[in-house]
Amino acid sequence: MTERKNETQQHVSKLTFEDKVVAKIARIAVDDLDGILEMKGNLFDSVAGRFSNEQSTAGVDVEVGEKEAAVDLQIILEYGKSAVQLFERIKKVVQENIKAMTGLNVVEVNVNVVDVMTRKEYQRNKEDDSDK
Repeated sequence: MTERKNETQQHVSKLTFEDKVVAKIARIAVDDLDGILEMKGNLFDSVAGRFSNEQSTAGVDVEVGEKEAAVDLQIILEYGKSAVQLFERIKKVVQENIKAMTGLNVVEVNVNVVDVMTRKEYQRNKEDDSDK
């Protein structure tokens, strides 16, 4: 009589994402939203962006767990645009894109408006920065 072992072998497989990947997804998701003139990062982000070929994640901070993520964005709001309506659109596109691409539930989206400018003022500031 043959004896069978009832041992269960468990295979543990895991899919994980670097924070920078989730940040990049969030950044790309909001890139074309009307009302955001720029994502505002810190000084390190500005310097690093000049020497890198990677898509910038300036203005985006994330915390990524195994099943959930939280996203913080810093933006310059275009004058005359509704921050409340823009916030709702940002939450929707960030949650949808991250969920679709990673399976992570975005449990928190925070948007910090760091400045407000007219489009004309913003363009003038960009031209002044490129002249330096």
